[in-house]
Amino acid sequence: MIYGIILIAAALLIVFIAALLIILWAVPVNLSGRARLCRDAPALLFGFCAEWGIISLHANVPDESTIEVSLFGRTVRRVLPETVPTESPEKEAEETDKEKPAPDIIGIADAVLPQAGPILHQIAIDHLRASVRFGLGDAALTGEVFGILMALRGMLMATGERISLAAAAEFHEHVVEGEAEGAIRIAHPLSLVPPVIRIIRHPAVWKKW
Repeated sequence: MIYGIILIAAALLIVFIAALLIILWAVPVNLSGRARLCRDAPALLFGFCAEWGIISLHANVPDESTIEVSLFGRTVRRVLPETVPTESPEKEAEETDKEKPAPDIIGIADAVLPQAGPILHQIAIDHLRASVRFGLGDAALTGEVFGILMALRGMLMATGERISLAAAAEFHEHVVEGEAEGAIRIAHPLSLVPPVIRIIRHPAVWKKW
């Protein structure tokens, strides 16, 4: 009796997993959103919408302290608690003065760029527009990032005029600001899992976790 129940439960589990995989493969995901990164507070503003079959998720961050999420017609508004500094200002100033290691931009690009083809193959872009102005405080590092952005811009331009990417590098200023908005469609969400896993397993990405 118990053996039969275990077999039935295992069969139902296999059917459920198979059905979930089929849904993840066959049902496309529509994504749209708008984001703005500012130098002054609030630093990041964005709105996001994801539609997957009959499921629709809307998220909005009107300021740094509030998040609004809508699912199945219901909206939940959450106010984030204020962060209270646990360390003395003197210690925080000392930590700020310490030199932080520069991120391995080249290594991260080496992890992402080879997987860009398989990822973009599953994405149909309705429109995508982005602009960024940045300076990383180091002229060499800023130049490397600018070169990567230009290479990415060249790859994206192959998809047609639906994509617009503008970048401006500031070699003598530490600043990151910009805005982006667009809408895309992921034909087979399950197909994104292998390239994403390869990116995460790359040493330059994995060591940041």
